[in-house]
Amino acid sequence: MNEATVDSAITSLNGFRAERERWERLYRADAHSHVFLSWSWLYAYLSTSSPGWTIVVLRDGDELVAALPLRRSAVPSRFLPIARQITFASTPYGDYQGMLCRPESEHVALRGFERALLAMRWERASFPDVVDARFVRLLDTLRGDVAAVELTGMTRSPRVDLPPTWDEFARTLGSGTRATTTRCVPRLARDVAEFRVTTPSEGDADAHIDAIVRLRHVRWGGNLATARATYGRLYRAAYDAGCLRAIVMWDGTRPIAGSASFVDPVHGTYNLYQLSYDKAYARYSPGKGVVGLAIRDAIEHGFRVFDFLRGDEPYKSLYAPGAWTTSHHRVTRRSVRSSLFGAVNPAYRTLKGAAVRVVYGPGRRI
Repeated sequence: MNEATVDSAITSLNGFRAERERWERLYRADAHSHVFLSWSWLYAYLSTSSPGWTIVVLRDGDELVAALPLRRSAVPSRFLPIARQITFASTPYGDYQGMLCRPESEHVALRGFERALLAMRWERASFPDVVDARFVRLLDTLRGDVAAVELTGMTRSPRVDLPPTWDEFARTLGSGTRATTTRCVPRLARDVAEFRVTTPSEGDADAHIDAIVRLRHVRWGGNLATARATYGRLYRAAYDAGCLRAIVMWDGTRPIAGSASFVDPVHGTYNLYQLSYDKAYARYSPGKGVVGLAIRDAIEHGFRVFDFLRGDEPYKSLYAPGAWTTSHHRVTRRSVRSSLFGAVNPAYRTLKGAAVRVVYGPGRRI
């Protein structure tokens, strides 16, 4: 392949569905690929997300060589469209971001994506959660007279290689963590008359998904209807696509704790996306209990890596000594419109923050 060919971008679900076999071949060929760029997860997400996404693809003949999912929107909002911003298509729902590329085509792919980005109409770009050094090199090509590129932060994402059995994994834990993790389920079974642990099937998948969404709402607040419309729909679509694993502990019909994980059979990763519990049961350590159930589920289904995904919360280090580190980047194109946005945005965010606190109460952030 001598030159990357930027094909007409994929902009519809039908178009993405038609690329499934080619996408999955590209995914398997790319050692840097991850679950959030898998066809199953990305299709589940795009089928439930708002319009505005596009996937820039490069081809060698009919075969996909590289792909970069993007989204363009008005900023600071669609009601005040001062500038245009691009970001990854699945931001902020995909915990890892980047691109797909066949290893032998990296150089021409970076040149092709550079041309494609410069041809798009945008003033600002936000690229968080980058786990792919190739994408960082792509951003470096934009640095200079065309745009300013800034590193805005780093995030650790703990992960651990899994042994063949749960007993082997349990022996790697500290004594206190091992005790609270393994004793949770027996204690609940002893004290809670209608205690049970279940995973979803076709007939009750919606009940499990809603339980996990409601637990998140009980734990962290927010708008339950919005959570059902976003996370609930995403989980259902991911379940239908075959990449969701869910576990719920129950007290009768009341959920005690639950987890939702996205799985990637290609790389053997089990990715814990959401973990929540009802604080009324805190004395049983249900959070650690459901972590243990999820890790056991991963081992029993042959997954090789358990990934706690974005965020370095202290409990994760009790189970996972290793980590991936993601980087966050902001790109500012040099233009009058971009400068106007930079001048107006601080005042807009101040006003929006004040409005949010009036509606939701003190302490709520935008």
